[in-house]
Amino acid sequence: MTSLKLDEKFLCAYLPTTLDGNAGMWFKTLAPGRISNFAQLKYTFLTNFMQLQQYKGDTHTIIGCKEKEGETIKEYFKRFTKATLDTPGQDEAMVTGAFTWDLLQGELSKKFLRGTPQTRHKMKERVKKIHTTGRGNSRQTSKF
Repeated sequence: MTSLKLDEKFLCAYLPTTLDGNAGMWFKTLAPGRISNFAQLKYTFLTNFMQLQQYKGDTHTIIGCKEKEGETIKEYFKRFTKATLDTPGQDEAMVTGAFTWDLLQGELSKKFLRGTPQTRHKMKERVKKIHTTGRGNSRQTSKF
């Protein structure tokens, strides 16, 4: 038990030396004697800063990223790419399929549906080609 208490004392003494910025300021505002062990310090620290953790998306984030009315293919692709970057470990086929199916109905979606790109790279090439030919600048919302 003695070694455990020494380790705990060390952790409590060492932690403040690693903190800077907001975390360092927070630590300095703790009332003396308020924290009695490392578990309490850890809990207090995590509950104070946990809400600052950035949200990582999931499959629903990607599937829910649909093209908006009046949005160019390039704008939609940028927004979709950001959603996929915020969502780690996704399958290529799911990502390219979601992009294709979430296009508004019209000429562009018909072109994508004829042959869904199998990789993000091929999807990017197709978007770039459509955008440079001028067909991605305005939307035609025709029904299938």
